[in-house]
Amino acid sequence: MIDLKFKITAKILVGVFVFISFACQGPTAEKGGLKKPLLVEVSIDKFRAKPGESITITAEVKGMKASSKLQVEANLLVPREGARNLDLHLENKDNHIYKAQIRLNQEATEGLYGITVKATSGSCRAIGKASFLAGKVIGDFFIVSTLPKENLEQDISDYLNSFRSLGGNMLIIHDIISEKAWYPSRICSRAAAVDSTDDRVGLSLKLTDKLGLPSLISVGWDMTRKMPYSERMESTKTILEELWELYGHHPSLVGFYSYQEGSGTYLASQVREFCDEVKAQSRGLLTACAPYIDDPLLAGYLAAIENLDIVIYQGAVMASFRPDNRKCFPLRRTKDFSALSSGGTLVKNKMSLSHVELFGYLEKSYARSYLASYDDIYGQILSAATCYGPEGITLFTYHFNIHNLSKKIHEAKKSEAGVKDGLKAYELISKLVAKESSHIALYIPYNDWWSDRWTDCYLPGLDGFRCLGVATDIIPFIPPKGEEILPYYPMSLNGEQLEYLLAKDFVLVLPDISGMQDTDSILLKEFIDRGGAAILFGPHIPYGDRFKRDELCGGQENAAARHCQIEVKEAIHVRVREGMKFDFESDDFPSWSPTTGRKVASFEDGSTAVLINNFGKGSVITIPVNIKDLVRIAPELLRDILDYALAQRGVKRVFDIFGANEDMDFAMSFSDGEYNLAIVNNGEKTVEVKICPLNLASDKSYRLVDLRTGEFITAKKGKDFAEVMMSIKRRDFLALSLREK
Repeated sequence: MIDLKFKITAKILVGVFVFISFACQGPTAEKGGLKKPLLVEVSIDKFRAKPGESITITAEVKGMKASSKLQVEANLLVPREGARNLDLHLENKDNHIYKAQIRLNQEATEGLYGITVKATSGSCRAIGKASFLAGKVIGDFFIVSTLPKENLEQDISDYLNSFRSLGGNMLIIHDIISEKAWYPSRICSRAAAVDSTDDRVGLSLKLTDKLGLPSLISVGWDMTRKMPYSERMESTKTILEELWELYGHHPSLVGFYSYQEGSGTYLASQVREFCDEVKAQSRGLLTACAPYIDDPLLAGYLAAIENLDIVIYQGAVMASFRPDNRKCFPLRRTKDFSALSSGGTLVKNKMSLSHVELFGYLEKSYARSYLASYDDIYGQILSAATCYGPEGITLFTYHFNIHNLSKKIHEAKKSEAGVKDGLKAYELISKLVAKESSHIALYIPYNDWWSDRWTDCYLPGLDGFRCLGVATDIIPFIPPKGEEILPYYPMSLNGEQLEYLLAKDFVLVLPDISGMQDTDSILLKEFIDRGGAAILFGPHIPYGDRFKRDELCGGQENAAARHCQIEVKEAIHVRVREGMKFDFESDDFPSWSPTTGRKVASFEDGSTAVLINNFGKGSVITIPVNIKDLVRIAPELLRDILDYALAQRGVKRVFDIFGANEDMDFAMSFSDGEYNLAIVNNGEKTVEVKICPLNLASDKSYRLVDLRTGEFITAKKGKDFAEVMMSIKRRDFLALSLREK
């Protein structure tokens, strides 16, 4: 058994099965005259490891002649440390089964651990790979096409050591074919010579083996020649096979990344085909892609791809040539894109990595160059840090924008400081605070037309919750198995997603969604019927093919009319009481008339403004006002509604935040007697907020600690800890822990 150090906790995932082979120089003969190469099948009993856990590795060699001699050896790539031998013990001589165990203790390094098993029999050899994750991934896109011709190895070493000094523990070796293939390709018309310094891929892997940087190679088509688009996928496949044959033996090679990017659900078919081809080389190779965000349904369709392991939703904060995109993609959207991605991958037990852009265009350009400023880099990382779900972060790109540009532009050192300070904050926020779901999730149902809904309904809804000081998740529709092939419409319930939503005690929020197709109609109805809670915000309350809206909501909708007041008719929590009134400038809103539901709040004419209905074992809350307007009109009423809905699932929030605005991000968690909170101020002015801890025991004493400095702030009894006033500077964050004494 190997005893390894480990720093943080991570979730357990199902085991990974690995299958890798190389063709024999002289194939092994089998019965009937058939020939089959030597094969190695490797399995591990878990993909994510916790402190103190052991990972069991099983390797089985197949295709052996009874009389053949077999040699089996293995190594383990330890992130940030390098490759070391892994002792395999013969478990079953007849079936050629070998086993090993790796134990992680509290001080093990974080990242992806790579396992390589090599079997040799005569002229045949086979390689099997597997990998497992401990803690967070900090990755970078390494642009090999921009490497210098002189002092190449030294330059790569300098970059890798600089990246490791930041905590970096994973690479995507990117842009490996430009004017030539930067490796000794037999396919590309122009390529590096064998054993030459132009083999930048091979040289990089040699160094990542030594330094312990697990790597994915970015794979595209042969760009050294013109070819019809229809041939690009086949070209990509042949390039992939060639790269695997050349570099599969490297301990640091853990997978392949799809060079092709995209922003709509059309990308799903290409990613599926790419991932299938990778797994055809080896079931143990990790697969990854990095889409854009134009169509949020893509997140669910990517999650449904069985052979896709890692999704890196690109931030699209710095990348656009269109200044008007700034309205959609301010720094805080980094969290939203990360939340959308992880909302799909968590359901399917895949990895999601947040993405931060270190470059800038037009008005976002810094120092008149292709570079992002300290503020924009630091702000993106802070926003990403507050997101629950992702298992790390990738930079695009520390190699080019910091390492390369620092040789020419002295301002790049300031940008580098943004990366360093950001990753230090990321370590703190992502691990100590953003480690729990908020259990409040904006759900994205299937629909053909999403660009308008995402901009008009979801982004304002997310920002409305920001103004309320409430952290939220995003969960996209995931098509059920067998119905994930576009352009065919999905029709059936995704039972796996339903069970996930119920097991994780989510309250589903639909922000101004007018209708649902069959698959989401069934999910919403079943979710509520089996004990789930849903909040339907207006002005549009969804219709569904598989439920009767009046029965689900417990009332009938009235036409929109002019309203100017909301009055509380029933106190459902602790903040607002019966008879309280909230006046606002008159506006048009629909209203409801209760049938089986009960009126919680009404407009000034007596028509219902908040309706609660029990449906099956669950609850539906219907509010014909949109999220942003209700936050502005009656924030305390909305806080009570959220806490009432969460209480139906046995969940309690831990803080109320007052004084927040839409340009802020939040993370909150409670574990082991500690209430942890992080607030990011993405704006240009200092913001003062009032923090009110919730659900403290009145007879216990608590200490408030600054997580950034470890300094004690104050101590009080729970009954006296009503509020704390704190200031957050521009483009900065606050991280606090309230602990029992």
